[in-house]
Amino acid sequence: MEEANALAQSIVRRLLMLFRYQHRFAHQVQREWGVSGRQLSALRYLVQDGPHSVSEISRYLYIGDGTTSPMLERLENAGLVERRRCSKDARRVLVEATEKGRRLIEEAPLGLFGQLRRSLPHLAPEELLALDRALERLMDIAQLDESLLE
Repeated sequence: MEEANALAQSIVRRLLMLFRYQHRFAHQVQREWGVSGRQLSALRYLVQDGPHSVSEISRYLYIGDGTTSPMLERLENAGLVERRRCSKDARRVLVEATEKGRRLIEEAPLGLFGQLRRSLPHLAPEELLALDRALERLMDIAQLDESLLE
């Protein structure tokens, strides 16, 4: 029982360390680069993958369009992204990084989730499956109210 408690505390401590790191990283990015961690993630996505719609950016960040639009407006006001109509479908608006946005991404550090997105695909499929199952189990144990995630 004592060993189970120690392991449980270790798991919680590691999760808290990840959250604390992400929180502190986001504050550091805001101070040094003038953008939030989420804005940096969106900008990095546009630089690496090219122009995307607001909905595509929302899906990438796992947030709603209502949160994404004001965030993109702030990036646009800072001169880091621009919106343009899609040449194939004029009803569709695409967001793309400007040269200023590209320069920022070249210099800005990679955050926790960016590092995970970069590193995880290089793990063995068995290890990825084990991590996925462990995280799924943690979500079950935590009894998440998934309506809060939408």
